[in-house]
Amino acid sequence: MTWIKICGITNGADARLAVSLGVDALGFIFAPSKRQVKAERVQEIVAGLPEGPEKIGVFLDQREEEVKGIAASCRLTGLQFHGSETPEYCKRFFGYRVIKAFRVNESTGWEQIDSYLKSEAVDYLLFDTYVPGTPGGTGQTFPWKVVREQDFRGVPVIVAGGINPSNVLQAITEAQPFGIDVGSGVEEEPGRKNGDKLKELVRKVREREAKEA
Repeated sequence: MTWIKICGITNGADARLAVSLGVDALGFIFAPSKRQVKAERVQEIVAGLPEGPEKIGVFLDQREEEVKGIAASCRLTGLQFHGSETPEYCKRFFGYRVIKAFRVNESTGWEQIDSYLKSEAVDYLLFDTYVPGTPGGTGQTFPWKVVREQDFRGVPVIVAGGINPSNVLQAITEAQPFGIDVGSGVEEEPGRKNGDKLKELVRKVREREAKEA
């Protein structure tokens, strides 16, 4: 099954809908963003959710102590790093699933990955679209087929960047990833999801899987 993460969750209603649809993970952005949320708000949201789905915090070059404090208080299960966090930094978060994000296009960004693989610093690799000056959340795609042409030594791969109900099956077919990370592609506006888009995306992914079973 394709692992589905819905990112940029800012309210309980969107979180509960996503969980009811059977998504695997929710993403809460603690880095500067139009979708940024405070730890206190995430604590309220998580308190109303079942234990099953992963709760992943998204961070950008933040202090280790700050990340660990937020993770503990919000009962996060995973940490997603979108900045220049080193392999050594990523290895300091024992007990959490660690996702390291890289901004890529057809030729840019791939050279950064090797040191993380050699040091076994992360549990997952996430590939978002490279846009100069933007750390993520661009809503733009990159050539997904490039992902399956790389050797990641068995580390599961997540693809992000511009995925929406109309192209999600193409993304999965071309990249053949472990999972997908979707934010703006199922939004009404930044920080508020569109229920119909969210339902359509999950339906398409699960129907594809059922046909291939």
